[in-house]
Amino acid sequence: MRTNEFTRLFNIRFFLIIIVVLFLLNFGIEKVKWPAVCTQNEATPVSVGTQVSTVPESSKVWDAIDGVGYQFKNSSTEVVLDKRFEELNNLPLCENLKMAKIEQEVKNKIDDLKKQFFECISPIVSRWKGNPTAMNIEWVSKARICDHLPIFKSIGVVPFANLHEIKWAILPKCKEENVMVTLGVGHDTYAEEKLNKTLPNTKFYGADPIVEPNRQMYSEFGKFFPFAIGREPGFTKFRVLPNQHQKTRAYRFEDVTTIPFVYFLSDILKLKKIDFAWFDIEGGEFQFLDQLHRDGPLDQKGVTICQMNLEVHSKFHPPGAQVFYDFIIRVLVEKRYVFLQSLPTDVGVHRMFFVNVENEECVAKFFQTF
Repeated sequence: MRTNEFTRLFNIRFFLIIIVVLFLLNFGIEKVKWPAVCTQNEATPVSVGTQVSTVPESSKVWDAIDGVGYQFKNSSTEVVLDKRFEELNNLPLCENLKMAKIEQEVKNKIDDLKKQFFECISPIVSRWKGNPTAMNIEWVSKARICDHLPIFKSIGVVPFANLHEIKWAILPKCKEENVMVTLGVGHDTYAEEKLNKTLPNTKFYGADPIVEPNRQMYSEFGKFFPFAIGREPGFTKFRVLPNQHQKTRAYRFEDVTTIPFVYFLSDILKLKKIDFAWFDIEGGEFQFLDQLHRDGPLDQKGVTICQMNLEVHSKFHPPGAQVFYDFIIRVLVEKRYVFLQSLPTDVGVHRMFFVNVENEECVAKFFQTF
């Protein structure tokens, strides 16, 4: 008797539990406060050219690790192209442009530019002979003097600002497909979006080991690759900004998948000429700076970089001070690049803009009216 009564009471309780669960599933779920999800970047970028992305909103939802990370916002703002877009879209084709009449004039001006620049920067760098640490700390205050050379005003360097810094570029003087490579997206694509709205027919390639929100942001207008760029393949400890650290901007060191620099540009992207390279990888740049020199691995693969924004982070990688010192000495010897726009970020952290004045295709494309 007691067994039957116990069984009956158990069945009643079980039945009541089932009813409560069904009630909650059918009527209560809408009242549960789930973590907010977001959809689209506040400053909606355009795809290459003029069209806005048509990716369904449902596919743009992602989960931050703690539900707090980068917040995308809906935006109904009309896409407005830069006023230079049509002008650049109507430039003569690079392949059809006849350079014969101005070739020697351009070469003469480039030679003058190089002469003035290296006469300015060489004695400054010589003061740091044998002292790479001092050079990294004092770099901006001393080297930026050469930014004010009058001849630099003639080359037309223009800014493209993002949330935390400014990237620099010289816009082309003839029309062809342009290539932009970003190493270190850093949860901020405002500068790339502005370039996309300014320069027609540009392909964008970006890499960052932190997948979200970088994948979603960069994929709106370009191709995103979820790994770090370094010297060797494998796992490397990189300084990165996790998605859940958006408010504090607290970087940390993590082991991330790494792809070799030259392999990425030559074998994966299969590039021969990069018009705009923006490198900001929190110390990872020291792994491949020596590969940019004449007859180095990049040259051996036939890859040319016309313009390069580079941020140097010796503060977070002290051995990098020597790497940067050696890199600058080689730049002065080879005279392939001139550099300007040296700007401070922190002690031992600074940004620079390099321009290739050696490669004939780069000179023809960006210095024709110089």
